[in-house]
Amino acid sequence: MKGADLIVDLATPADEPEIRRLLRDNPMDGAIRVSLEREPDAFLAAAVEGEPHHTVVARDPRTGAVVGMGSRSVWNAFVNGEPRRLGYLSQLRVDRAFRGRRRLLAAGYALLRDRRGTDEAPFDVTSIIADNDVAKRLLGAGVPGLPRYRELAPFVTLILPAPRPRRPPRGLRIERGSLAQMKEVADCLARNRRRYQAAPFFTAEELLSPERSRGLAPESFHLAIVDGRIAGCLAVWDQSGFKQAVVRGYAPRLARWRPWINRLAPLLGTPRLPEPGSLLPHAYVSHLAVDDDDPTLFQALVEAACADARAGGYAYLILGLAAHHPWLPWLRRRFRAREYRSVLYTVHWDAGENTLLDDRLPHVETALL
Repeated sequence: MKGADLIVDLATPADEPEIRRLLRDNPMDGAIRVSLEREPDAFLAAAVEGEPHHTVVARDPRTGAVVGMGSRSVWNAFVNGEPRRLGYLSQLRVDRAFRGRRRLLAAGYALLRDRRGTDEAPFDVTSIIADNDVAKRLLGAGVPGLPRYRELAPFVTLILPAPRPRRPPRGLRIERGSLAQMKEVADCLARNRRRYQAAPFFTAEELLSPERSRGLAPESFHLAIVDGRIAGCLAVWDQSGFKQAVVRGYAPRLARWRPWINRLAPLLGTPRLPEPGSLLPHAYVSHLAVDDDDPTLFQALVEAACADARAGGYAYLILGLAAHHPWLPWLRRRFRAREYRSVLYTVHWDAGENTLLDDRLPHVETALL
């Protein structure tokens, strides 16, 4: 398929080096410019992000270079409390010299639309960085040939420093996960994520799959045990073997203040701002679920994750929540985290769609984005 003078098609293994180059060279804009990279193989993360997974690329026929891409994966997720197959759009990247070509975008979206399954929810979900005004204007403008984007909710991704953890409350037991407990972990995720919109859930087999849960082991989980059963869980997921976040630069004002911010960081308990080109040494807080959203259990689990991070040499933990989630105020008080703000959207492919979502808070899995 042609989009302007470019060739738009599904990615093949031959495109893999160019996809990595495109992700490396086109960081997300914002006060802190970060490239979300896929070394050493761009396709290793595909099974983790969902199944099926499709990546569309735009090639310059003169050079063979990949100058644009976008991906779509499908999760098992809850929509209005019911299990559905839900698509997620991600990794929309276009080289600067080729941005603003609507026919290019339309051709890519058409390929992804054609691969939607009949068993899937009638819309997809995606996120856009809050200060990416160009993308929000373009995708929210109802441009012919593009799907319709509707704002779902603001979303906050927290970069938490890993301070010394606090002891759990007396009588509360936090323990490491084990192989035998993965079925009960899957049950904990399912019963609690049903309260949220677009929240992915997993079978025990998926939690143990070396492809679907690459880099995740039963021992990566921390479990809150109440009356002999799992009442809450989370995992500390190191994805550095196939996904990396690299700081590529700062807005001018932040760049000027960065040396002073870093000098004060130890005193204030805030994360340092790494040198441009530095890998962010982090792990994700994932698979988070707590019975009745109990704040005491949640806080104890996060403290266990901090201990895990410090022992593993991670400077930061990354956790994403809806901007109105009741857990956020405690996280801000406890950690003085840096925040990336984005907006979640539903993406409607057909003009006649009118899916009504109830008022549940969304909970997407940051580790899968």
